[in-house]
This record gives sequence, C-alpha cells and structure tokens, in this order.
Amino acid sequence: MLLREKDTYVPETVRELILEALRSRRFSTVQGVVTELKTNGVPESVTMRMIKDLAQEGYVLLNLPGSSEETVMTPVSGWCEYLGSTLALDLWLTLVLLILGLVTTLLIPVDLWPIVVLRWIFGGLLLVLVPGFAFVRALFPFERFIDRWERLALSCGLSVALAVLVGFGLNFTPWGITLVPTAIVLTGITLASILIATYRRVRILISPSVPSSSSDSE
Repeated sequence: MLLREKDTYVPETVRELILEALRSRRFSTVQGVVTELKTNGVPESVTMRMIKDLAQEGYVLLNLPGSSEETVMTPVSGWCEYLGSTLALDLWLTLVLLILGLVTTLLIPVDLWPIVVLRWIFGGLLLVLVPGFAFVRALFPFERFIDRWERLALSCGLSVALAVLVGFGLNFTPWGITLVPTAIVLTGITLASILIATYRRVRILISPSVPSSSSDSE
C-alpha cells in the first residue's frame, strides 16, 4: 500500500488505518495497533503520533480507568451502540447467568431428577460467581489486563463474601437465612452492579468531541 506522498506519510491515510484497525473490535492496545499498521509499512513513530492526535480530537480513547495504560478504543455514540457492541458482552452474559440461576433455583424442585442438576449448576454460579463478577465490573469498568484465573478467583471470593454478608443480614429479619430471600437479595446486588458498571462505561465511552457522521460527510 502506498502511504507516502513526496516522502511524507499521508496523515489521512494513517488515521483511517488506525480507526479501521479499531472498528472491527473497538478495543485493542497501542502496541497491537502499531504492530498491525507495520504490516502496511507505517513506522511506529508515525502511528504513535497519530494515535495521540486522534485521542486529543476525541476519535479514540486512551488511559481508561481501571485498564492498562496501553488501552486504546473508539468511543460510542450512545447507550444503544454500547449495548449492541462486544464491549457489553460480558455484562450480557452475567445477566443471562443471573436469570438462569434465579429461575432454576426458585422453580426446579430439589427431588426432580435429573433436571435438578441444572439447579445445582446455575444456582451454584449464582452463589459463588455471578454477584462477585458483576461487582468487580462495577468497581473496575475496563479491567481487562489481569490474568483470567486471577479475575475468576477475585469474583468467587467476592461472591462468597457477599453471600455471607447477605446471610448475616437476613438472620436479623423475619425471613431468616432461607433460599428465596437469599436468592432475591443476591439478584438485587448483581443487577445493581450491572447497572453501575454499564453507566460508568457508557459515561466514559461517549466522547462529545467526536463530530457526527453528517458533519463528517460535509
């Protein structure tokens, strides 16, 4: 690909290559973009300079809270775009597991073999994984650079801690530590965490400095 014009790299072409590299997955690292553009003959210094220029103009986002300093991604235009993107996939999965855990725990009898296995699986996830995972996302909206096993261990630890606190609190209520109140409270905590994580992500990902498509076309 010809990127030079009188021995000078054409800024518009490099900008478009960077944005195109991010549009397909929206999320990457600075080094990943540099490596990808090297295949098109763009030097690292040119790519780095252009990424910083795009960040100042609001076309890409850098140094997001709770993420690596090497994080780079394109902003979203609003809630609908975010919820339909791969960025929200982990929260959608958390919501699905939450619903399955709640439904199987409350509706499947303990003596209904072998369907009760679903209750054990999804009910167990509701107790030891789902609330903690959502809580971690609420605390660190863009945390993506710790080891998957570390993230899993942290989510399980927080889930167990939340379950213990919920049980301790319910012990002083008329319902006591029973199945239905425990599942409902854990569901409420998980839903609140998902909403907080979604709000924090969207608030950061919407870049008001990015021109609209209509102004770009002009």
